[in-house]
Amino acid sequence: MSNTERTRPRTLAEALRGWDDLALGQLLRHRPDLATPIPADTGQLAARATTNASAARAINRLDEFSVDLLEALSALTEPVDVEALAKGVDQPVEVVQPRVTELLALALVWGTEDDLRPIRAVHELLGPTPAGLGPLTTRHFGDLDQLIEDAGPEAREVLDKLTWGPPTGTVEKAERPVTIASARSPIEQLLARGLVVPKDATTVVLPRQIGLHLRGGRVLASTRPTPPPLDGKPVSNAIADRAAAGAALDLVRQVDRTLEQLATEPPPVLRTGGIGVRELRTLATKIGAEEQTAGAVLEVAYSAGLVAAVEVGNSEMWLPTGAYDDWLELDTAHRWAVLVHAWFTGLRAIGLIGRRDSGGATAAARERLVNALAPDLERLLAPEIRLLTLRALSEAASGTAPAVESVVTWVAWHRPRRGGQFRDDLVEWTITEAALLGLTGLGTLASHSAVLLRDEPTTDELAAAIQPLVPEPVSEVLLQADLTAVAPGPLVREVQDELASMADMESHGGGGVYRFSESSVRRAFDLGKTSDQLHKWLAEHSRTPVPQPLTYLIDDVARRHGVLRIGAASTYLRCDDENVLTGLLSANLPGIRFRRLAPTVVVSPSAPDLVLARLRDAGLAPLGETFDGVVHVTTAGHRRGEPPRRRTSRDFADNAMELTEDQVKAVIEKVRSGDRVAAERPAEHTSGDTTAPAETISVLSEAAEAHTRTWISYVDHNGTPAERIVEPVRVADGWLTAYDEDADQPRTYALHRIANARPVEK
Repeated sequence: MSNTERTRPRTLAEALRGWDDLALGQLLRHRPDLATPIPADTGQLAARATTNASAARAINRLDEFSVDLLEALSALTEPVDVEALAKGVDQPVEVVQPRVTELLALALVWGTEDDLRPIRAVHELLGPTPAGLGPLTTRHFGDLDQLIEDAGPEAREVLDKLTWGPPTGTVEKAERPVTIASARSPIEQLLARGLVVPKDATTVVLPRQIGLHLRGGRVLASTRPTPPPLDGKPVSNAIADRAAAGAALDLVRQVDRTLEQLATEPPPVLRTGGIGVRELRTLATKIGAEEQTAGAVLEVAYSAGLVAAVEVGNSEMWLPTGAYDDWLELDTAHRWAVLVHAWFTGLRAIGLIGRRDSGGATAAARERLVNALAPDLERLLAPEIRLLTLRALSEAASGTAPAVESVVTWVAWHRPRRGGQFRDDLVEWTITEAALLGLTGLGTLASHSAVLLRDEPTTDELAAAIQPLVPEPVSEVLLQADLTAVAPGPLVREVQDELASMADMESHGGGGVYRFSESSVRRAFDLGKTSDQLHKWLAEHSRTPVPQPLTYLIDDVARRHGVLRIGAASTYLRCDDENVLTGLLSANLPGIRFRRLAPTVVVSPSAPDLVLARLRDAGLAPLGETFDGVVHVTTAGHRRGEPPRRRTSRDFADNAMELTEDQVKAVIEKVRSGDRVAAERPAEHTSGDTTAPAETISVLSEAAEAHTRTWISYVDHNGTPAERIVEPVRVADGWLTAYDEDADQPRTYALHRIANARPVEK
């Protein structure tokens, strides 16, 4: 036996046992799902790495060229060396070599560079016809070129159609056996020579060996070892940064206006969650934004925890949260940073608003339009594609705004197996949302947005990056004769609130333009302000003299304000005996206040039911009546509120958490310890005693990868013990699929019934 043969691993588990701690640590960091729960030893680690679920997670995060290499390895006849693989993808060895090393480090491929073997899950996940090639056959063909020439030019045309896939074709059902002498049609010529083989009565398939020969040894027609170019138009970086900063300031103002509007007129929560289309349209009109923009602003605020569904009485309403008040206390840069960080790390696919949910669990759900703030807007793919999209924008040449189509293609190259059309939609939505959030300007990534591409960016880092572009807030405005006030920059919060109480915002550019009107001035008086206070405030906060038209407007509204009074009351009490009501005014009823409107009438802001209960507790016997004075008769029973709606998120099963360095070390120590225990176990243990389930699965998984015969001891469904020699094919979902020596077809065995397993020496 040569040195190479002695060092070549026979299974993935054997290969992993030879890895040092650094290599195992890298594997766990890139495939963190392998660490949960902590594997008992290397065999169990290998068994977990070869499951379809774990392998799919790893493959789904590979770029196009790495997937092409896996597809080529899956299509080529084992063993495959690096040179054969390079020829299969038509690329130089020096280009293929580093990618092979990465695939080996991910445990998607094992072996050595002259004997590369993809794990079985790769074959299963890439399908039965990798790269559009048919199945392997055991037939010896001889001189293929001669066979193809003998079949004739028409048969060659058929082969040309099947060469690059799909490798199957439909034929009429044969009425007689076909031989070279009896072959009449091109298909029969190919069948007679074995150049195509029957799959069933009406389908033929091109064998893989023939397909590879016709492709000239190439597995794929073309491959791209590097991402496609990011073409676009030239832009000025300085202008782009200023445009992005302006959009960032607008976002902060829009969120502020939106939540102030929600606080004033909270919309109800839909039965299925979210905000209704009509309510969203009304909100958009009130804040002066497009409907789609209003939905996006709401979603960003929701992701940041600034708005939530709150129970109000017997219903739920969308209202600002306490976090909104804390957010208002921050400076503009930090307010923007909070919003951006929440959007960037969140799962909300904002672009789905107003579309049909193609990912819904039922047909009815897929037909329903998705509402803003709905619970089913969460998608695990969203933050991953956001990061890739921003990275694409950063990869473009300096001073270039890449075209949307080129960004979509760039991201698709990096995640060819993730999302399909939904992935492409997410890229386009991200570009739109990034412009709204002030991360891009004129289509290029702003300089302050580069912070997001670092590992675990913080809000403080984001705020510091944009701070130089945020103008200092001002406390003065320019009052003009046309009853407008122009803010020369973003206003100090207190000044903005005061101005908004007496004037309506008309324009949102720069610091904003506010317009005074009879209704806006009346609003200030309704809030308790006097005309003297308004005159004084305007004089103190205007860089220009207060125009006479504005002074006249304030005085005119003041003269007419408050002539007619209106208030709110939930309950009234009337009684012909004035002394009874006088006694109530001085009574100490818990939580109840009264106000006398007339000698025989008092009112209370508390609900009638509560006032009734308190009066009866005090020994009184009030009688209820309706609004028109008719006696209200109640029936026995009690009123119940609706239970709170229980909301559930989508089950993101493949969302593996990142491992800390301490966790990686703990897993490696556990695996090494398990290997030492297994090595010290007496040899006779495997011949008699029942092995642990984890060890059994490990032995069977290794055998499936290495195509080795294995002895198993199991108990059938009747409880009868038996022993067999099998060749395992697959271990998954609690079952072993294996070829039995006494049968031509694979059989399945429940893993919990297998008591012992060990390799059979050849």
